[in-house]
Amino acid sequence: MKTKVANYVEGALADYKHEQTPSTLKNLLPILWFGDMNKYLTSEKKIVTVSLNPSNNEFGNIKKGLAYSTQYRFPDYDGTIESLVIAFNNYFKLDRNPYHSWFKASFGAILQSFDASHYDINKNNALHTDIAIPYATDPTWTGLSNTEKNYFEPKGQRIWHELIKILEPDIILISASGGYQNKILFPKINEHWKVLIQKEKYPVLFNQFKVNNKITDVVFQTQGRKPFLNMTKEEKINITNTLELHKNGKA
Repeated sequence: MKTKVANYVEGALADYKHEQTPSTLKNLLPILWFGDMNKYLTSEKKIVTVSLNPSNNEFGNIKKGLAYSTQYRFPDYDGTIESLVIAFNNYFKLDRNPYHSWFKASFGAILQSFDASHYDINKNNALHTDIAIPYATDPTWTGLSNTEKNYFEPKGQRIWHELIKILEPDIILISASGGYQNKILFPKINEHWKVLIQKEKYPVLFNQFKVNNKITDVVFQTQGRKPFLNMTKEEKINITNTLELHKNGKA
């Protein structure tokens, strides 16, 4: 596993270093995952959260006079592949300055339903990933032109799918722009997505995919300003029960 992960990271880092698009923040890092992969792999439930691409706030804050640097949230990185894996794994350590306000508001409650957290405080350690492109951009994703998005997406999907094959999650929680549920290219178990929770504007959808030889549950909702913002806290906390009732044909 260590060799497989190292080879994956090395290839993705090489791709990033050759990236020439003006909107990509250069001389930093592709953020391939956020969180402790070792604890994820030993968790009873392997859960991966997904959004589009990393915030440029992962590397600094120009408005506050903080220049972009890998040391801002990835101080373990010293230029080696081994240290980069450590830096990703240590992201949610409290002394590493994780982006609390975004991650907790986006995924805290829905992960709680699975006795999981990105932080090392629950039974299951979740990892976070990005499906559009693992590069921070300026402007952020919503400000990119359609031409730029169309350029990034095939590359980002390839990098993301390679990682998911390594991770083999039990559950994927994805909240992104509408239609992104169709960017998951693993074989679908159900031809059509099913409505898990009916909402006036953005229903919560469910499907299953075959990742290698494993069946993975996928929950999707079009995001608002943050992932899963269109679900109530009660719906998030009860999503495990809702999912099981649906899978057992009782919903």
